[in-house]
Amino acid sequence: MTVSHTESPTSDASPAAPTVFRIPALALSGVALFLFGVTFPVVGAPELFGWMLALPVLLGYWIIRVRTTVTPERFVSRRAFRSTTVPWSSVTGLLFPKLGWGKATLEDGSTVRMPGVTVDKLPLLSAASGGAVPDPSPVEEPAQDEPVEAESAVEQHEAEPRA
Repeated sequence: MTVSHTESPTSDASPAAPTVFRIPALALSGVALFLFGVTFPVVGAPELFGWMLALPVLLGYWIIRVRTTVTPERFVSRRAFRSTTVPWSSVTGLLFPKLGWGKATLEDGSTVRMPGVTVDKLPLLSAASGGAVPDPSPVEEPAQDEPVEAESAVEQHEAEPRA
């Protein structure tokens, strides 16, 4: 059996790993602090405030569950109780409110929230989408050197003897 080294090995390559945008895990420390605060009324009057223990549990579940998974073909918006899969071909634009996560506008006029995706993550979203989302970052131009004339004038001024 002969193997050609001129053929592209892309057929054997595994697909790129999806990029996941989620709420930072540090948010769970806030849930732990909330749980600590809730225990005081629960211990004082469990019949009245026992239901409050469900709040930190639900909040922790929400933080762990909510995310957006991006591949070059599609993205999956995962909410607390449902998921929506959207191919990039049906996305007509992205909206980013002042506060909160981005939304993808679809061909039918509806929007799909993209949990964890914010304006500052657009370059990462662009790379993960395989170019389906253009990168809005400005292209850095190489620094222009100052004209040589200005440098030589400074050197001449320093070389002159002082009286």
